[in-house]
Amino acid sequence: MCDSTQQNDFEVPAYDAQAIETKWQKTWEDEELYKTDEDPSKPKKYVLEMFPYPSGDLHMGHARNYTIGDAMARQARMRGYDVLHPMGFDAFGLPAENAAIKHNTQAAKWTYKNMDTAIATMKRMGFSYDYDRLVRTCDPEYYKWGQWMFLKMYEKGLVYRATSPVNWCPSCKTVLANEQVVEGRCWRCGSIPEKRNLSQWYLKITDYAQELLDDLDKLTGWPERVKAMQRNWIGRSEGAEIDFTLADKDGVTPTDRKITVFTTRADTLFGVSFMVLPPESELAAELVAGTEYEPAFLELKAATEKVSSVDRQGSDREKHGVFTGRYVINPINGRPAPIWVADYVLLDYGTGAVMGVPSGDQRDFDFARKYGLPIPPIICEKDDPLYDRLKDVRDLEVTDVDWDGAMAAEGYLVQSGQFTGLRGGKHSEAVDAMISYLEERGLGRKTVQFRLRDWLISRQRYWGNPIPMIHCDCCGDVPVPYEDLPVRLPENLDLGAGETLAEYAPFYETTCPKCGRPAKRITDTMDTFTCSSWYYLRYCDPHNDELPFSKEAVNRWMPVDNYIGGIEHAILHLLYSRFWTKVCRDLGMIDVDEPFTNLLCQGMVKDENGDTMSKSKGNVVPPSSVIGPYGADTMRLAILFIAPSEKDFNWDPEAVAGANRFIKRAWRIVWLLTEGAAAGTAAGTAAGSPALDPSKLSGASKELWRQLNEHGVKCTEDFDRGQFNTAISAVMELVNAASKYVNDVPVAERDAALCMRVAHDVVAMLAPIIPHWAEELFHAALGREGSVYNEPWPEFDPEQAKSDEIQIAVQVKGKVRARIDVAADVSKEELEEAAKAAVADQLVGKTIKKVIVVPGRLVNIVAI
Repeated sequence: MCDSTQQNDFEVPAYDAQAIETKWQKTWEDEELYKTDEDPSKPKKYVLEMFPYPSGDLHMGHARNYTIGDAMARQARMRGYDVLHPMGFDAFGLPAENAAIKHNTQAAKWTYKNMDTAIATMKRMGFSYDYDRLVRTCDPEYYKWGQWMFLKMYEKGLVYRATSPVNWCPSCKTVLANEQVVEGRCWRCGSIPEKRNLSQWYLKITDYAQELLDDLDKLTGWPERVKAMQRNWIGRSEGAEIDFTLADKDGVTPTDRKITVFTTRADTLFGVSFMVLPPESELAAELVAGTEYEPAFLELKAATEKVSSVDRQGSDREKHGVFTGRYVINPINGRPAPIWVADYVLLDYGTGAVMGVPSGDQRDFDFARKYGLPIPPIICEKDDPLYDRLKDVRDLEVTDVDWDGAMAAEGYLVQSGQFTGLRGGKHSEAVDAMISYLEERGLGRKTVQFRLRDWLISRQRYWGNPIPMIHCDCCGDVPVPYEDLPVRLPENLDLGAGETLAEYAPFYETTCPKCGRPAKRITDTMDTFTCSSWYYLRYCDPHNDELPFSKEAVNRWMPVDNYIGGIEHAILHLLYSRFWTKVCRDLGMIDVDEPFTNLLCQGMVKDENGDTMSKSKGNVVPPSSVIGPYGADTMRLAILFIAPSEKDFNWDPEAVAGANRFIKRAWRIVWLLTEGAAAGTAAGTAAGSPALDPSKLSGASKELWRQLNEHGVKCTEDFDRGQFNTAISAVMELVNAASKYVNDVPVAERDAALCMRVAHDVVAMLAPIIPHWAEELFHAALGREGSVYNEPWPEFDPEQAKSDEIQIAVQVKGKVRARIDVAADVSKEELEEAAKAAVADQLVGKTIKKVIVVPGRLVNIVAI
């Protein structure tokens, strides 16, 4: 079908993407079209994509993220919102430092160059950012306030320094927070971290553990999988701390020293046959010091340092341990239990000491089997032969079993003193009874523990925000005075020669703010996640030089209404940002509890074969490869149409070409619709002015009007749900309907007002997706002034979308035999008769037993 069959001599202007996009990008920038209005009379909408790290030009993953956010922001503006849509750069970090070393340049020079490149690409893509609010975390004007908030947290008791075992990445040559060790490897380079004892700075995120957990229930706009990941990471466990007494070297005589364990299964206390300490434990080192067991302990400790935490906890991995020569006394039955050191136990779980219950834990079982330790059964179901034998036994009779593995630790207690016969298991009567017994005697207490550990923020690298503390031999650790902020990074370090802040005397040599004596500035820099944990707050008030942001500005814009970013940030960035927001609230700086109302985790863009894109594989598809031949609008449309935003998709060159074909087709239809309208009514009938009277439409015009409302309602609803692919499909259906109209209806017989309305609404609905195309048609074809983004979003009537006729499937004994068109308000009786008539030949010689009518869908005739 050709769109020009009825068009006389009218020639549609050519669609020149490069010229159109260059033209409107300059116009938007000159007119500052996307500068935030700050109109308090309008409802606000804060749309934000996670800002990028400037490692080079943007890739297709960035393009997808930012296109989604841009479509949301543009449509929100047309829906009457006062929109905040900023952008910035997460500009500190190790990659810049390594690149500076590799290319013999300065980290700042390399970073700012990459940011300039990325900004140029963002503008070429037509993203509607308010660049007046641009934030770069490596600007002193930004990181000054990160230091300022560090000091406020220090004053509040949320910052401390401690010497403790840390994850040391041998490749990055810096420490990693627990959250930055992913599947046992460095989140950035993939190396296996080592354990080292270092003096480090921490933020007390654990003070907010319960609130961070509880408030996940408020986040109804977040994906459930993200909330589940955070719940698991926070890891709340209800249990008990139980005090075991350390026995003297004879293994029997109690000392005054206690070793406390945490357990969620106090009911298994009678089944303890040994205690386990991790190789990093200072207590373990103390117990074996100067004994015959020390060499084996040191050998185990050295070997364990080479194994990741994840691998150490693996159930299939062979366990390794050494005996310390010492014992503890079980508080529940007075029996001694040997203390072992084992590599499957981690220092940061519970108290760092674990009671071994081999009958109920597979790792303990494997360890006991390997080293010949007892496996006393203390819990089993009533159908277990052991139950009949031991149900009345109070003290241990069976101290070993011939099992192949640990039993499920559920059932009834046996060999458990006065608790024998109670039902055991998590949150069971046996647990409660055992804890009460211990509490009454001062041997234990009910408690709650979290997997979450305090946030280690110290980094031993140059390109980061300096920690604003000074160490004085007389005064200890002293905060840098507020008036001396920011502590600036020097810009002339010889990184290529390996020079660090710790070796650069002009940086660290200073005087103590308290006593005036010579002192040393702390040379650790902050984890870059501290910079990204509050940038969304700075966007609200980016030029404030007296505070990080004003409370009024943040209360106007926060929380972020729509936050878009990858699922890989579910724990690190999102958890830290929630913590930082709550701290700012408690400091009286803001009033909100949570930073992000709705979270969309966009899927990955993979190559044509389904492989993750990476430079090392050589399969990266840069945005320029699409923008060059097709234009930015084609790239934007393809990205949003190929798949739902939250799903991964494989890059498909044919889908890109198809997107470009649709853009050209829609371009042509809009021109043909406006050419068919009277020139004198063009401006007056656009956007549904009174000149359009739907009640007077008939025939093809009435059907086009119905389809405009049908597809307009669908597009609007899908936009509101963030389902851009189906919203685009709705507009495609409308373009098809308009194409049929201009082909079937002669120019002179078309309704001019309807043509202008359909043309206008097609342009408006596609404007958030393909903005340059829309802006050009808004002016050139529709004859309008201003910007399409200052236009209200079209309104559609669901009642007008209803068809006068509907199609009904007619079945005979469940099989479709015909389809009939009937009036939408047809009665049930009339529908039955029409259906019978349509399949009369199928009913010859048969008796109709039943007629089933599903209104609006089908009629099923049961005949035999």
